[in-house]
Amino acid sequence: SKRKSKRDLPSPPTPEDIRSHIQEDANASRPEIPLDPDDSVGGKAPKQKNKKGKSKGDTEAKEASQVEDTEDNLFEAESEAPQKPVFDDNLVLGVYIHRTDRLKTDLMISHPMVKIHVVDEATGQYVKKEDCHRPVSSFYEQENVDHVLPIMTQPYDFKKNKSVIPEWQEQIIFNERFGYFVQQHDEGPKVILFFEILDFVTMEEARANIDVDKHDRGFRKIAWAFLKLVGTNGVLNIDSKLRLQLFCPPHRAKSQPKTVEVVEWWRKYPRTKYASTLYVTVKGIKLPEHVSYIRSMMALQEERGSTSYSELQNEITKRSLTQPLDSKPPILRWSRLPGQICRIPNKPMLAFRGGQMGCFTVLFSHAGTILAAACADKDAFPVVVYEIPSGKVLAAFNGHLKIVYDLCWSRDDRSLLSASSDGTVREWNVERLQVTAQKVLPHPSFVYSARYHPTAQNLVVTGGYDCLIRVWRVDVGDVNGQLLQEFEGHSSFINTVCFDSEGRRMFSGDNMGLIIVWKTSVNDSRQRQQPCRHWCIERKIDESDLSGIPINMLQLHPNGRCLLIHAKDSVLRMMDLRILAVKKYTGAINYRERIYSTFTPCGNFIFSGSEDGMAYVWNTDTGDQVAVYSELCYPTALHGVSFHPYENMVAFSAFGQSQPVHVVSLYDYKANRSDELTIRRGDVIQVLYKDNENWWFGRLENGQQGYFLASYVADQSRWIIFSCGRYVFKNSSSQATFSDADASASTSSTRRIGRSAGRPLPKRPTDHTNGAFEPDP
Repeated sequence: SKRKSKRDLPSPPTPEDIRSHIQEDANASRPEIPLDPDDSVGGKAPKQKNKKGKSKGDTEAKEASQVEDTEDNLFEAESEAPQKPVFDDNLVLGVYIHRTDRLKTDLMISHPMVKIHVVDEATGQYVKKEDCHRPVSSFYEQENVDHVLPIMTQPYDFKKNKSVIPEWQEQIIFNERFGYFVQQHDEGPKVILFFEILDFVTMEEARANIDVDKHDRGFRKIAWAFLKLVGTNGVLNIDSKLRLQLFCPPHRAKSQPKTVEVVEWWRKYPRTKYASTLYVTVKGIKLPEHVSYIRSMMALQEERGSTSYSELQNEITKRSLTQPLDSKPPILRWSRLPGQICRIPNKPMLAFRGGQMGCFTVLFSHAGTILAAACADKDAFPVVVYEIPSGKVLAAFNGHLKIVYDLCWSRDDRSLLSASSDGTVREWNVERLQVTAQKVLPHPSFVYSARYHPTAQNLVVTGGYDCLIRVWRVDVGDVNGQLLQEFEGHSSFINTVCFDSEGRRMFSGDNMGLIIVWKTSVNDSRQRQQPCRHWCIERKIDESDLSGIPINMLQLHPNGRCLLIHAKDSVLRMMDLRILAVKKYTGAINYRERIYSTFTPCGNFIFSGSEDGMAYVWNTDTGDQVAVYSELCYPTALHGVSFHPYENMVAFSAFGQSQPVHVVSLYDYKANRSDELTIRRGDVIQVLYKDNENWWFGRLENGQQGYFLASYVADQSRWIIFSCGRYVFKNSSSQATFSDADASASTSSTRRIGRSAGRPLPKRPTDHTNGAFEPDP
């Protein structure tokens, strides 16, 4: 039957490049098909002896004219001929470009990219579409385009990524039925994928028009490879990572009209091996239903300009007013599948408002739809919750009088715990967004850690300055909960508490380097009245090299067998709890501050803050440092780190005093005098001094200096989310701001005499508020 002209496909993933800093090991998690010179697209065709005495040139011409199948095909695993598979019509062709091995040293190669051609072997032309009215490669394809256009990856910037091995890690999507490309009958196309590695031509070469054939249309041709989707004996080269031999572009090849140049190389010219290989994976994929995007990089994605924060909130508010009351929000589908290895985020995506002294810690909810931030303002320390991925402010929970050190989500994400140095642990109702705490657990001193019991969510365990572990019930009518028991064991104040996934064991670490393992099972119905009466110390871990060193944080590895120990000696440790063997990770600086670190959900990486304002990443297995976030520009220590449970996304936060004041413009203002600044909404301005309460003097990011209206800006410190998935968010760098004392000192600094007294004040726009932590509309 004839296929429909328009298939009902869900929205595609975001078009941003998803490069990663992950260094791939030789033994990757997916099997790589090895490079075999005999079965690869190897060098020149083997020269055979001519029995009839024909000339060498005739023999080579004959060999060049033959289409080589088995012996010149890509690296195929030997296998028996399988039955012809049947593919779901909802699957489309996905080509994942991983990386290459190191390319030849060439100073002219700086931004390599990969161009993918989908070619019919029988015709040597691009594969025809099943329906010419449907866009396959681009949203803006014209209806008269009846073939599959090639697609290019994002350029890989060697300088920016500080690497000479290009790792695109990018999913390319052709919006055409996957089964159409791998069908094995005479009527369908015999598909070959060609891969060209290109780079930009410099302006000097373009002006001089040097080597036009080699550098055609503004691109330098570096190497190429090919892949037959249906190989020998009908074997499909799909669903696994393949390693393709790269070849050098022919020196004297000239492009012919109405031909695909790389196909002509494959058909007519001897193949000279390039000293590198390309890693790709081809498979049928289903497109996610709900995604965010800005740029159009593939079919079904319309171009969208970046939207300001206020415009986004107005759009969401307008949409919510038009929806029926019983309508439910759409189910989010994250890009990382269950069990999939995490990738290291490399794009700044969201910047949120923090307090004037920054944000001490951040934590994603278990579902990944909310992010909690422990902020520090002038006279308050609110816990602000944001919706993910929209960035909408859901609520600001006020009540704490001192720094909030720790956050913990309940298993169902309906409640949130916050532990503070004001001597309280507060439980907030996030489901109903109640601005006052539903429980306040009083302590005689500072509280540094609080955790829900994993299997008994009515139990809360706290630790603090008085060296005691306390167990509370929060399912009682009393607003102060019910204190069930106090446990002794530590001789110094307790900084951190964590459980295993089943709640059978609890780990606590103190300021003298002692770790205590507790038995904390709650599985007997008879224990409902006294659920913790059988809790006791199982063992004490007193490592000699941790003696006297404060432990900032403990976290259990996702496999439950290893414990991450973050101590104030600039060393992170991962301890195997079965044999107490320790692996160390160095690079981050931590001697004075309370810095946090975390495992990724897959357990393959450790992210940590540092007192130098940067974030560091290690491979847990090898101990190698694989990434450093040096572009965060925090002028103070980076304290908070949290990795998203289902997306390749990480949040950072910083806390500190005596930082430069940075403000963000709320409104547009056009300068009326030569010494004023023209500012636009969203501009970040560094305050150099405050002339008076109305006019301040500052500097824009482009270096321009001048006066601006104080009423047109908001004082903000920011914390950042990074991502490398298919969601796309815009972000600016993060800065912490002055403390109260520094702000007052700045206000009383040098004044410009005779300049500000008679300065006219433009009328400020009305109907706007400037609350730092008010929920967004």
